[in-house]
Amino acid sequence: MIKENLTNEIKILESMIQAFKGLEVSVVNKDIQMLSKYAVNIEELSLELMKVESEREEILRNYQVTTVKEYIERYEASDAQSSELTLLSAEIVEKLNELSILMDGIRQIIEFDNQYVEFLNNLAHGVQSTTYDFSKNNASYHNTYSQIQSLPMYDKFK
Repeated sequence: MIKENLTNEIKILESMIQAFKGLEVSVVNKDIQMLSKYAVNIEELSLELMKVESEREEILRNYQVTTVKEYIERYEASDAQSSELTLLSAEIVEKLNELSILMDGIRQIIEFDNQYVEFLNNLAHGVQSTTYDFSKNNASYHNTYSQIQSLPMYDKFK
């Protein structure tokens, strides 16, 4: 029962990976129709994934355990069954890592697009954009500024 659940989750995650790959291509190509299609597909797969995960929680609750690891340690008699469940769990982690990498890539593409549009907008309006990110260097900025203030020549520039 738990094996089928883990297998279903792997299938859903594989479908989700393919949908995110399609979404990434749509973002790069700026194809709004395909972007919408993949976004809806990802939403549907997310709901299926939540359903499978809640089913697994129910199965584990029936066996009075909270994790697959506990289930393997308590109820799996043969080494073959426990190793199979362990491999399925590891494959799920692998798929989740792949999804995470894909999502991060899409986020970076969108951030780059936004920064590029901001750059072009500033260029068109004749505004010089800042290349300094105050939030990242906040502490070093304050330290440098306070050191400059303490120098005697600082008073000359007031």
